[in-house]
Amino acid sequence: MDFLYHLMNDVVSLKARNYKVVLVSSGSVALGRRYSTVDDAADLTLPQKQAAAALGQPALMAAYQNFASEHDLRIAQILITRSDFEDRKRFVNAEDTLEELLQQGIVPIVNENDTVATKHLRVGDNDRLSAKVCHLVEADDLVILTNVGGLLDRDGKIVAKIGTLDESIFSLAGGASGPGTGGMVTKLKAAEIALASGCCTHITSGDCVNPVLDAIDGKREHTVIESNITPESARHLWIATSLDVRGFLEIREKSVSSIREGRSLFSEDLTKVSGEFDRGDIVTISVGDEEVARGIVAFNHYEAQALLERRSPDIFSVLGYNTRPDVVHKNDLAFL
Repeated sequence: MDFLYHLMNDVVSLKARNYKVVLVSSGSVALGRRYSTVDDAADLTLPQKQAAAALGQPALMAAYQNFASEHDLRIAQILITRSDFEDRKRFVNAEDTLEELLQQGIVPIVNENDTVATKHLRVGDNDRLSAKVCHLVEADDLVILTNVGGLLDRDGKIVAKIGTLDESIFSLAGGASGPGTGGMVTKLKAAEIALASGCCTHITSGDCVNPVLDAIDGKREHTVIESNITPESARHLWIATSLDVRGFLEIREKSVSSIREGRSLFSEDLTKVSGEFDRGDIVTISVGDEEVARGIVAFNHYEAQALLERRSPDIFSVLGYNTRPDVVHKNDLAFL
């Protein structure tokens, strides 16, 4: 429990600096075994692991809540499966939920939904999960806490900075250790995923008073794997170069300059909607025959057509539900 105490203290300190913090937590299965009738020494079957996770999740969140309450900190639980990353609609829903929680100043605590996940349907270990969550929230930094100070070289010294994750680096990593499901190899693989989304990865010991703050501030030697791109540029590059374009939006020529300057695309900018697309798909944005941008659309093609035809600022009156009015949000636009 000392670990959670120090961790939550770091979260409070980071939020005081206006950081938005997401925790990816493990421990539900191990904690659930305390409440299970299965012998502690027995190897668990898949249903027994899932049952242990179901038992452990409430206890784990209760522990976090106890420490959060001391600081008047609000937390929320997010249970994720691999399908939430692979299915575009579910990915967008998870992305929107996390964004809303962070906007409200709430700290999301994410874990894989071990109560329903199987070997073939898992994200994997929590290191990999944390890297994928970085992509969801466009994180600048990923701090992976472990039981050593970082990646060690052949002389047992911490490798302080890694520029390229090549075979020579992976050869330094040992096998899995401890009661979890990962080792140093999984942390390096997680860093690979994080790098692709423009996120810097810190691998450091969790066995200290300020494990996260010391890593972010560089006060304690640990392994840093830096990305040469920003989360924003990584996202824009992905949008601009995607081959999976599902639809087409034509906009007014007079709208282009103000959108380029940083505003979102709204229904009043539209002149034509074509193609069959869903919310979260990538669409081409053009002026006449000239493609000027691509973006992630916030409505399906039926809804976009209705907004074009009605041109009403009252989204509810057109679609029957309330949501933000951006057809393509400014953060989801990439000019070509």
